[in-house]
Amino acid sequence: MFGYVTTVESELKVREARSYASWYCGLCQCMRRRYGRFSTLFLQYDCAFLALLFSGELGETVDAKACRCLHRCHDPQRKYRLETPALAFAAAVNVMLSYYKCLDDWQDERNLIKGAAALLLKGAVRKAALDQPGLLELTKAYADEQRFAERDGGGVDKAADPTGQYLSAMADLLPFPEKERLPLKWLLYNLGRWIYLMDAWDDRQKDKKKGVFNPYVAAGYSKEQAAFGLYASLEEAKKAFDLLSPTRDRGLMENVLTLGCAQRTRQVLEDGKEDGDEPV
Repeated sequence: MFGYVTTVESELKVREARSYASWYCGLCQCMRRRYGRFSTLFLQYDCAFLALLFSGELGETVDAKACRCLHRCHDPQRKYRLETPALAFAAAVNVMLSYYKCLDDWQDERNLIKGAAALLLKGAVRKAALDQPGLLELTKAYADEQRFAERDGGGVDKAADPTGQYLSAMADLLPFPEKERLPLKWLLYNLGRWIYLMDAWDDRQKDKKKGVFNPYVAAGYSKEQAAFGLYASLEEAKKAFDLLSPTRDRGLMENVLTLGCAQRTRQVLEDGKEDGDEPV
């Protein structure tokens, strides 16, 4: 995952902003405690949202504690969520995805820094596999399917499908209420598609220069075509969320899905250049 799932902070109520910060810090604390300080260098907003969403759907009782880390010492009111099953699950996801992303960058580009990072994350991945049975198998299968889809040179939809399927399958690894499971899976599927497509559009020019597969480059998509797919995925995710009944932080999650993701989409589309716009 790639850090696109964020809020529009100016539209949040004060308590919502505090709550979101506490989930982000809670994920950081959980990763540090379980997998070591190095793992927190790969902390992702996307996984903080997963922790928030999964916790609300599980109806967890969540406590918070003052955050005293050096990064937040300027904010005496900053708190972090104490560990819950949802936070522990999101921490394992964050570690595993970080490992496979670094490994993929090493295999594709021979990026020495990413190769070294993958080696340093191996121990954390082994611990995460023990913490969350079934998650490593799912993540390995996702990484293999993603590489196959890209090597096969399929279209944009085919390339985005493995990420959507991966997030969707997470709903089967936690004890969610059955009536919530189907809309939750559809939400996660479309959010996963959107994340992949956002990253693909964001990296389009870089991938083209390096000769790395990019579905938009391969298909010759215009900005308008890319925008249609991105907003369609977001709309489906929001429709699915409207069918859910989280026990807490609904307004905060709506901010992320309705405002935050839409704003990031606009930013990525506006920052991107058409192929003919870039000097040779």
